[in-house]
Amino acid sequence: MWSDVETERDFLNFSVMAKLVSKMIVDAKGKALSIGISGGWGVGKSSMVKLIEADLKAELVSQPGDGGQKLLFVNFNAWLYQGHDDAKAALMEEIASELTRCAAQQETVVEKGLNLLKRIDVFRTLSVAGDIAATLYTGVPIGGLARAGKSLFDKFSGEGVTAEGYSAATDAIKAGAEGAKGFLKPAESQTPPQMIHAIRDEFVSLLNDLDVTLVVFVDDLDRCLPPTVIGTLEAMRLFLFMERTAFIIAADDKMIKEAVRVHFPGAKVDDDIVISYFDKLIQVPLRVPPLGTNEVKAYLMMLFVENGGVPDADVEKVRVAVNARLAESWKGEAMDSEFVENLVPNCPDSLKAELALADRLARQMITSPKVNGNPRLIKRFMNTLSIRRSLATVQGITVNDAMFAKLLLFERFASQVSFNSLSELISSAENGKSKELRELEADVRDGKTIDEKRWPAGWFDDAKLITDWLKLSPDLGGVDLRGALHVGRESAPIIAVENKLTKNAATLLSQLISLKTSAPSQATAQLPALSTDERAQIMTHLVDKASEETVWGTPDILYGLAAVADADAAQAARLSVFFSGVASSALKPNLVVRLGTSEWGKQVLAAFNRRTDLPPPVARALNPAPSKGPK
Repeated sequence: MWSDVETERDFLNFSVMAKLVSKMIVDAKGKALSIGISGGWGVGKSSMVKLIEADLKAELVSQPGDGGQKLLFVNFNAWLYQGHDDAKAALMEEIASELTRCAAQQETVVEKGLNLLKRIDVFRTLSVAGDIAATLYTGVPIGGLARAGKSLFDKFSGEGVTAEGYSAATDAIKAGAEGAKGFLKPAESQTPPQMIHAIRDEFVSLLNDLDVTLVVFVDDLDRCLPPTVIGTLEAMRLFLFMERTAFIIAADDKMIKEAVRVHFPGAKVDDDIVISYFDKLIQVPLRVPPLGTNEVKAYLMMLFVENGGVPDADVEKVRVAVNARLAESWKGEAMDSEFVENLVPNCPDSLKAELALADRLARQMITSPKVNGNPRLIKRFMNTLSIRRSLATVQGITVNDAMFAKLLLFERFASQVSFNSLSELISSAENGKSKELRELEADVRDGKTIDEKRWPAGWFDDAKLITDWLKLSPDLGGVDLRGALHVGRESAPIIAVENKLTKNAATLLSQLISLKTSAPSQATAQLPALSTDERAQIMTHLVDKASEETVWGTPDILYGLAAVADADAAQAARLSVFFSGVASSALKPNLVVRLGTSEWGKQVLAAFNRRTDLPPPVARALNPAPSKGPK
């Protein structure tokens, strides 16, 4: 499994952009700078921020002692404060606290840092004071008072305005007002604009005295609700474009612009106003580069190498070499599994298979509109694949990894209607091996025109995606895919066998389940008249029932199983496979007697006899001691 968190380990050659940003900050030499790192959800903005910070710290180490710049880093995740604190004040406090810590370490200007914190503390209370003023004016709890007085509001809502409720609300409002008076320090009698100027002056003075450039990383802004977004942007504006500051804002600019629209309800806000609001905050707009086929291949392969038991030092060497190859992809240097295999010392066969799988998956990850090369979605796909493989192993289901991946690709990328149609093809096929799917794959590879009318409605909702998927290796037609559908049944609608049988066959199935004897009956007499597919479907249901048995003497289900096996050699072979999976500890001697009455049963017994862990009574039943003749 792969964790979905930002990382400083670059698998996509993003360090090129990270170095560009860090160089811009260093070259600015303390001049005000604001940089926007934009991109959609999951494209790697947070990882880019981590890479920029790591590169800046490396740059500081490489600079000569006293001649180099001093940078102070603040990481602010606006999403953490969603619903818990005023984002504007929280960002200001984070900055002031970091400056104060820096002052304490240098044992200088500590008092200035504390004064800045006090000013921000008072600034924070302005919102509380505003709430109280609005409450006293309207008579209804506002903002923080509304949150604290929810029970009073509920009382009004449930009982109407009563004398008792009005008195309680009045007392709460007065108490809040008195509390705010204590919170607002008497010495601070400045107006809000004066207070903001004082904060800025204190801030600039502190930066100069500390001789540092403040680098603020603002992340996850596009995950926040509009009030938090706007509050954070307003706090940034307070510090933006001041000497010795650099802001790096990672956010989807489309989400930010939408928050600006919501911030002006009822007003006519055209695109120019929205764009101008954001652009005034960002001097240098950059976008996380989209991934091409080479980058997706590299990403997938590095995920496999990282989890492939390769020593960390070797993983790092592979990563560096892969990024170097990506940097030269413009020359036509392609990324492939062979290239990565040769980078891993004594590359194990299991890892080679996974690298080859990554090679095949990459194109679908790029062309699918539901993934579109998004690293987070790619990682989620790989985690789902890993879970499915583990589930299959636990349940003793053998499915080729490449087939698993191909089926999961269809599940994730095709429409639900198309996936339901594919599931039905597999579920209703004899032994889960769809001849129709095999023919379709062959026709697509031969370039034949597909007659969509032959297939269920909706099967070709996205003809291009499906035909591309059909061309992928390996072929799925003619392969038993019931196990793969079973472990993915949270998405795959497994078609009940009874629903695919004729009414007569469904009745026969019920009779076979309730058989209590091996003697010929009306039910067993009807089996040869059924179609091959119907006998296969009946056996599938009987085997599912048999899987619930924990002791194998002569349970009732055995009579139905034996009846179908006696009527159809193909189903007898399936039943033999089933018995090969029954644990030796579950076998009882009387099963030996029952199975010995048929040819297919004797083959099962021969397989049992090759086991080395049989219970002694079963072993003796299989190999009875020869009877002693007369002396």
